[in-house]
Amino acid sequence: MSRSWRAAVASTGGLTLLALVAGCAGLHSNRAVTQTYVLAPPAASAPAGPPGAVTLQVLRPLAAPGLDTDQIALLRAGQRLDYYAASRWPAALPDLLQTLAVDALRTSGRFRAVQPDATAFAADDVLQIEIRHCEAVYAAEAAPVVRVELLATLGHQGDRALIGTVSAASEIPAGANRMQAVVAAFQEAVNRALAQLAAGLAP
Repeated sequence: MSRSWRAAVASTGGLTLLALVAGCAGLHSNRAVTQTYVLAPPAASAPAGPPGAVTLQVLRPLAAPGLDTDQIALLRAGQRLDYYAASRWPAALPDLLQTLAVDALRTSGRFRAVQPDATAFAADDVLQIEIRHCEAVYAAEAAPVVRVELLATLGHQGDRALIGTVSAASEIPAGANRMQAVVAAFQEAVNRALAQLAAGLAP
């Protein structure tokens, strides 16, 4: 640091010195850039039969404590909930799962139409999904197992009378303890769980 620079700082007071130091720290930050990971909707397949006559509205899912966030959850030994650093979903998990559930139920062909609750269209039935688990579980230093557990409750739209409930669960080991492999396991686990729900929600 030169003498002239020291003199300039001293003449303006300590507040200027703090601002300059903070600015320099920002220019040379070692903070990792946050990566956003998406989950793709299930691939469309030919319906098993003719389309159903019932229209369905999918509500925003309810999430277990700690899961209503765009952070990607993991569970360490001792039931310690944590999140992957510098990694995010593109939206809070319930919003992400709602979109994927709508896509999965549309491609199943079991309903005449499937819409999220943000639309203005009326529906015959309404579906509430609970996200009980959606995290990567670490038992040791090895790659984690992604666990997804959903509970869906189907009811009539008019009087909200219960029609039935369907549960779904899936566990997929990640191919490696790397973020891309973990997200691939999330993709497969979510797709399998949603396929179970679609199969069990026959109108």
